[in-house]
Amino acid sequence: MKGLLIFCLLFSGSLMARDLEALTDWVQRVELSTSVSGMIGHVNVDVGDKVPRGTVLIELDQRLFQTQLAAAESRVEATSQERDEARRELDRSLELYDRTLLSDHERKLAEIEAARTDAAYRKADAKLARVRLNREYSRIAAPFDGIVEQIFVQPGQAVINRTQAMPLLSLCETGHMKAVGRIDEKAVAGLQTGTPVQVGVRGQWFEGKLTRIGFQPVEHDINGASYAVEAQFEIPENLLLRAGEQAVLRLQDE
Repeated sequence: MKGLLIFCLLFSGSLMARDLEALTDWVQRVELSTSVSGMIGHVNVDVGDKVPRGTVLIELDQRLFQTQLAAAESRVEATSQERDEARRELDRSLELYDRTLLSDHERKLAEIEAARTDAAYRKADAKLARVRLNREYSRIAAPFDGIVEQIFVQPGQAVINRTQAMPLLSLCETGHMKAVGRIDEKAVAGLQTGTPVQVGVRGQWFEGKLTRIGFQPVEHDINGASYAVEAQFEIPENLLLRAGEQAVLRLQDE
């Protein structure tokens, strides 16, 4: 409590009526996983690393996926040649049929063979697309600029996702955070989301706006109810804040 008092005094000398005690939190935190099973091949990051969007964070062992890809590509090539030859044979059969040199039965057999090889090619091509997707899913990439919060796996560990995806890593979005506080029922009446606010953290003030005003009370006693309020604010790239830090949420006077 003493630490919080000193913290607030850094900003205003005393906690103002429109200044709310708050805690910092992530705007977006996700646990990343994969829909395919395999062995962890590489963990390319450490806890605390800042990574740009698209960075490959974790890779499953690629040998199995490369083998499946090579087999699928070979199958597509083989069925493609079979399909092309069946089409050429169908063209020859139709030409002979037009010249009355081929029976209806023989023409029909050529059409069936062309349809069969075309279906085999389409099936092989669909399997190739699925194998390519599985290979893509075997690499976990950052969906946004973020900081690695936790890593749940190590190289050599098996990942089995038959019924439920296993979380591999948690990532928190950087660039902005939110301050979460409480406000009493008398003061909450005039608030609206989108209202500009200021957030004080570590002796600095940041511009932000209200993004959530609760409707269900988080606390209720003889003094009345209090409701959760959240405000998002931008932070510079060189500043690293953590969730749970003490903050001041300053509401602008009307």
